[in-house]
This record gives sequence, C-alpha cells and structure tokens, in this order.
Amino acid sequence: MAGGRDVSADRPEPAAGPRPADDPDGTALPSAFRTALAADPAQLSPAREALRAWLTGAGVDEADVEVVLIAVGEACANAIEHGYRFAPGASVTVSARLRAERLEVEIRDTGGWRPGPSQGGDRGRGRLIMARLMDEAQLDGTPGGTTVRLVKHLSGRK
Repeated sequence: MAGGRDVSADRPEPAAGPRPADDPDGTALPSAFRTALAADPAQLSPAREALRAWLTGAGVDEADVEVVLIAVGEACANAIEHGYRFAPGASVTVSARLRAERLEVEIRDTGGWRPGPSQGGDRGRGRLIMARLMDEAQLDGTPGGTTVRLVKHLSGRK
C-alpha cells in the first residue's frame, strides 16, 4: 500500500488470460479494472479518478462515466462507513469489467454486515441511488462482508 491505497488504482490490472490476437504485446487498454482502497473516506476521490481514467480510456460515454462514478462512490462510502466503521487497516476492492456494451462492477469489503436502519433526513439513500442509476444493483451481505454488484448497459462507446 502506498499512501493508504493499492498502487494498482493508478495502473489498472489487465484481466488474466490470453491477450487478444490484435494486441500481442498487451499495449491496449485492459478490459478489466481492479483497485483496493483503504477504508478511509479520503481515498474515495483517488479511486474514483482511477476508475474515471479507465472508463474514459475505454471510450465510455461521459454521461455513463458520471453515473457509474456516483453509484460506485456510494457503494465504497457505504463499505467504509457501515462495513468497517472506519476501521484502520481495512480495505475495499473495486473490480470492473467491460463486456461489449455492458459494464459490470463489483465492490467488496470484509467488514461485518449489518442492515442499515431506516434513516430520515439526508441519510440512508445510497442503495436507492445505486438502484436508480444502474441497470442492475445487487447487494449481498453476510457476517464475513458485503459484495455490491452493479451493471450498466452503456449508451455507447467512442
């Protein structure tokens, strides 16, 4: 960890497996993104910017990029606040994969799952935001952690 986050946030890891025939040296943008960020709200912005760079480099439309960043930011913030309760040394992983015009994102933590209370005011809307912005939003919470799976059908790629 460098500066509280995995340096792969700056250099997304390519998906495992053989390279496409038209990319024998692996210089094309990877079809997968992965980063780990410390369970610290200050790490949300650098993680979002790394994801933005990957999505933009993959030719994802700017409107789709913005929607995805909001939903992923909500999932990461929830993991930090609710899964870990800001525990030092904990981390959240974000993985994303492009499959044709479909973006699949997975946010994982190993914190303790606890259902959130119904909150009034400006709190407790993260799951609703994710569900409204993405085409699919699934949350799987267990005592061993939480996985949020988000899917966005992209409006187009450049």
